[in-house]
Amino acid sequence: MGTYIRLSMLPHKISQKDWKSVYKETVILIQAYDFAEIKEKNLFDTQIPVYVKSKEHEEPSRYWETCGDLGGKKFAETFILYSDIKMYRDAAPSTNNETDILMNSESSVIVFDAKTQGYPYHLYIVAIAMLIESRFPKFASVSGDIDYLQCVKAKEWADTHLSTPIRLPLRVDPQQLLNRYFPKSEREKIELIERWTIADQEKIMEIVYKNSDKGTFHNWIKEKLVKYSSPTQIGAVKLLVYYLNLVKELNGLFFMACKEEGGPKYNPEEMLRAIALTWVSIPPEKYDFLKAFRKIEGHPAIVERKFGMMVMDFKFSGREIRTFIPLTKVVEKFTSCFPDWEKKARLLLQQENSRIEEELLEFYKSIAPMLTLNNKKESEGSYLDNEDAFLYFDNHSVLLSEKQDFLLKTVAFSIEKFLRKNPEIKDRLYSYEIESMKLILGKMLTEKFQMYLTEDAWLRLEGVLEEEFFITLLAKLILDDFYNFKRKADNYKLLRGMFENKLITEKITKYRNDPEVITYIQEMIDKEKNTNRD
Repeated sequence: MGTYIRLSMLPHKISQKDWKSVYKETVILIQAYDFAEIKEKNLFDTQIPVYVKSKEHEEPSRYWETCGDLGGKKFAETFILYSDIKMYRDAAPSTNNETDILMNSESSVIVFDAKTQGYPYHLYIVAIAMLIESRFPKFASVSGDIDYLQCVKAKEWADTHLSTPIRLPLRVDPQQLLNRYFPKSEREKIELIERWTIADQEKIMEIVYKNSDKGTFHNWIKEKLVKYSSPTQIGAVKLLVYYLNLVKELNGLFFMACKEEGGPKYNPEEMLRAIALTWVSIPPEKYDFLKAFRKIEGHPAIVERKFGMMVMDFKFSGREIRTFIPLTKVVEKFTSCFPDWEKKARLLLQQENSRIEEELLEFYKSIAPMLTLNNKKESEGSYLDNEDAFLYFDNHSVLLSEKQDFLLKTVAFSIEKFLRKNPEIKDRLYSYEIESMKLILGKMLTEKFQMYLTEDAWLRLEGVLEEEFFITLLAKLILDDFYNFKRKADNYKLLRGMFENKLITEKITKYRNDPEVITYIQEMIDKEKNTNRD
């Protein structure tokens, strides 16, 4: 699982002169943003790979590359672009009937196909890919984990730096898609939209609804429902949720799903249970707190959020509902289709709603502390997830939560305990000169941990003279290596924060040398042990 940007093109349809011209425009965008690449720098009298600002290179031919941005201090996979179109032609077969990349994809070559993981440089790579598609609209295509609003933002940024504006990618702009291919029927129109438009399921439904007649849309939804053996399957429930958000009508839905020829002809009780699972008759105030978990259109999706949304779909399949129809009205509409079900329908819906509301209340109680932090006023400072908190903590605009601060105390305790248990290591560390410590840090971090830092982080370390500061960093590396913690994602994020953000290491160093903190953590550990024995 990852967050990707892809760019494909038909290189044999693009001349070297035109490609070079567009390449020069991409260089303008590379220079306009804080893109980063890895290059070796001489630090502490040795060569160390560091993140530096991306620039154009001459050898073997002109090119640029980037894997993140210096401002955000987040890095993922590398994107490279060459100025010589031959680099791409050599990788793609040439055919005589190439006229449109979407219709001749077998002749295309991949220019980009890498993960940004939704990090800040994502939108700016999208802008570069959009620039190339804009200049070669039938011979280049942008795809991946993008959406319409992301592309709008990317366009707005790019247009401020380029002399000629760029266009939105065809695959996020349905009207542009339909204008290019002129579908001959309503059915062909829907097929085009479904095949090529990049959007989530609800957005696709909305696009089809706006661009089709009512009969075609009705039959399209019916065909989708038929694919589900039960309306209570997650996919079917989500389909019902999106339909209700868009059409806000139940009579036709009940008839289509349960009685209409060519439809799924669902069992009435199963259909009622499915309607309950959409939450359409649950008052919105019961689940308003879940807004914090909704997808934010226009923002790249990070991997952790993608996974979290999958889990949420299993537990709360109706969480995307935006239509409210009172229970009495739902029962009325249902009994107009099934007259004998009035009492049973009311009772079943009441029972299902009560069960769902109890689950929502329990979930709310479990996440209430997190929501409280999330809702704090900006004047009190922002609280971020661990990775961002450790990278950007400044004791003012970005704060640490109690849980994050406690984590730093446990790290301080672990370091102190490790040094006390291994006095020979402690003596060795304290015997080093500070300059030697810096050299060892550089070697260990890049060679053993394969972790690269920004040039600014290393330059800050060069200016630090406090011995205890470096003891904290070295002991943490040795401890992680000893217990093989370096492969754990959460530990990796903390370690990067310690090197990129001096304040984090200063806090841990302070806690290491605070007897009250060390005693407090030890007492908590002893109490936990005694509880487990009992």
